[in-house]
Amino acid sequence: MTEQNLPRRPLLYKGEALRTPVEKPPTGGGDKFEPQTAGEAREILLPQVQSVRAKVGGLSPEMRLPGHTFIEAKLLPNYLAASSFPGQLLNQLGAMPVGSRAEKGIYRTSSTSKEAITRRLVLAVPNDSLAALEVLVESRGQTRTERAAFEEIRKLDEFSLPSQVLTRAVEAVETDLDEVILWETVLNPIGLRGNALEAATEETVAQWRSAVESFGGQIELDFVRRVGGLTFVPVRASKRSMEELSAFNALRIVRPMPAIPPRPLFGLRSSAAWHGPKTTATRDDSFKVAVFDGGLNDVANINGHMVAASFDLTGQVADPDSLLHGTAVTGAALYGLIQHGQHAATPPLPLDSFRVLPPPPIPDDMFGYWVLDQIKDVVSLDEHKIINLSLGPTLPVQDDSEPNRWTSELDTLAWERDVLFVVAAGNDGHLDSASGRDRVQVPGDMVNGFSVGACDSPTPTAPWKRASYSSVGPGRWGSRIQPLGLQFGGSEAQKFPILAADGTFLEATGTSFAAPLVTHAMSELAINLPVVNANVLRAFGVHFAERPKTRHLQLQSEVGYGRIPSDFLDVLTCSADETHVLYKDSTERGELTAYKLPIPRGMVGKLEVRITLAYLSPVEPTEATEYTSASIDLALRPHAFTHRFTSPHNGDGRTLDRRSQEALQLIQAGWRESQEPVTKTLGASRGSSEVNLRESGKWETLRHYRFSLSPGEVEDPRIELNYLTRSRGQLDKSPSTLPFAMLITVSDTSGAGKLYDDAVVQFQSLQPAGRARARLGLRSDQASIWQE
Repeated sequence: MTEQNLPRRPLLYKGEALRTPVEKPPTGGGDKFEPQTAGEAREILLPQVQSVRAKVGGLSPEMRLPGHTFIEAKLLPNYLAASSFPGQLLNQLGAMPVGSRAEKGIYRTSSTSKEAITRRLVLAVPNDSLAALEVLVESRGQTRTERAAFEEIRKLDEFSLPSQVLTRAVEAVETDLDEVILWETVLNPIGLRGNALEAATEETVAQWRSAVESFGGQIELDFVRRVGGLTFVPVRASKRSMEELSAFNALRIVRPMPAIPPRPLFGLRSSAAWHGPKTTATRDDSFKVAVFDGGLNDVANINGHMVAASFDLTGQVADPDSLLHGTAVTGAALYGLIQHGQHAATPPLPLDSFRVLPPPPIPDDMFGYWVLDQIKDVVSLDEHKIINLSLGPTLPVQDDSEPNRWTSELDTLAWERDVLFVVAAGNDGHLDSASGRDRVQVPGDMVNGFSVGACDSPTPTAPWKRASYSSVGPGRWGSRIQPLGLQFGGSEAQKFPILAADGTFLEATGTSFAAPLVTHAMSELAINLPVVNANVLRAFGVHFAERPKTRHLQLQSEVGYGRIPSDFLDVLTCSADETHVLYKDSTERGELTAYKLPIPRGMVGKLEVRITLAYLSPVEPTEATEYTSASIDLALRPHAFTHRFTSPHNGDGRTLDRRSQEALQLIQAGWRESQEPVTKTLGASRGSSEVNLRESGKWETLRHYRFSLSPGEVEDPRIELNYLTRSRGQLDKSPSTLPFAMLITVSDTSGAGKLYDDAVVQFQSLQPAGRARARLGLRSDQASIWQE
């Protein structure tokens, strides 16, 4: 019997039933290297504090808020960890952190130095605190409390006003000095309400409006929006005026308003035909899929080619090109990739197509804000769980990761509503890399979504590579690997076959069409799983992505985790030599949660293991580098009896099986045994710097690991999860619960044909997930498969 003809076994779920009791091991490390003393920092910072104080004194009352001033303080990268936050210094000054910018600094150790990411804290300080800061730095502190606060200035290497950053941003804009354009300006939070940052009040917006009008500008008051403590204010003004207005002290961001780009051009119409499904029903109705785009041509429904509901949110006459694009995206989301002469299969789920193009009679350059408002309103109704976005503003993610409204709003929606946004990554991957114009487009930088780039060949055709136009990573902090993966979007050599409303084909290319192929695949996957949510779908998409044959790490900024399956049905079964196990659970902040790995005892072959962890995180739009509030630390302990033994004399260590004679002799000689078994490194090793931990994905909402285990190094393995939270850059100890999904695949390379069956016998709490359910289409009478 060939491998292809061997019987397949169903994927296993209920991995959360493998939870096992565990105690937290002792924490703590050695002495932390201090790159400078407080005295050395004093020599650098005192002149800066005096300069900032003088500049603030020169601001007119119209350009600053009454009562407090916004300043910025740059942290050294050595103090990036939330546990190193200079809280004593800020408390002494009455300073309130209201956000941070991403910045580069020099990370120094006793032997090396390198450029690394750090934070520029945005602080709201009472007006008299700048004088108090100058006295503190100059005097080194008079009381014990003051001296402790003074010691924390060693963590900083710069004080400045926000206007320095803003002026440079305005000067970099390529437009005539006196040409009036639309700017997106963002105001800082003005305080705290409970534990949440309070956005600018109407009085603050009115003060900003007065300043803008004094320089001949105008505010679009109807489109002022607030999210996560930030206030987004569209402003019409010249570059010359905005250079002056950048001194407004409460201002966080100034940039030209990003616009939604035109729809891609379509090629020739083909005479070949495709055929709609034979029924207007769907195979499941547990929840709906939504597409926001140019609408669905009514001809498609009249002729029975597309089984979808169409909603016009614009009240305007449809634009032909936008309608073609919207119909194409809807068709791909409904049916996947259809070739000439094929019949479309019955769609997995009901789909609603929302027309948001062209906009209603509002200023054209405010169209992006209006579209986002429509998406928020519809998704907030909780009828749709998978949302396809093949549109968005032309705004590539930048290394400064400054907040934008699209990403902030949609990440918040995803977290609060447990929905999956499948987002096109953008079509500017062929543009200049040095300027960053080739980077993933907003909102493809979402940390709680699924960003899709385009490749040049559909699954399973090989070879394949990124399509030249497909935008590249890295993404923002919290989801640096962007796009998460690729799917076929067409190329010059092989165009994407666009489904037209009349049953013919058009040709085009773009990530706009790759994204709905993933939407379709995720919809199919959802109805074939016993339980599903956004975490589960994101985990499956990454876990089963097809990596390039070579150079994956070098290509990761182009391909993400690889080519996303166009059909997940094959991965819902396992061979005799593998297990796929789904864990869907939640964890409490500060709780250490452990689960057994599905590796039966007695395995004699080398094992290949894949682990994917996915969770949605609350986000803080004010924090560029601390955007995600949640993290799960992972620790793998592959052998239940392999411990670390430490000498009582010189600290030397040995790693041994605690049951061995040698281990017993060491214990008798006074050696200390570790409380828990030794860990196998996943990402950065324990005790690494915060810089290295972040680079290895500490605060990323998706993680994927692959490694091998030799027969002698695995016995009763477990994986531990430790949930951490932060708020405004500081550790947050308030209670909270975080749902997550984890997929673990174990493969036996020996080909013994026993792994799956032995795992089912040993781990009897695991349950098989049926590949196809006869009850599909009858779900309305049962509990929904979508479970947070």
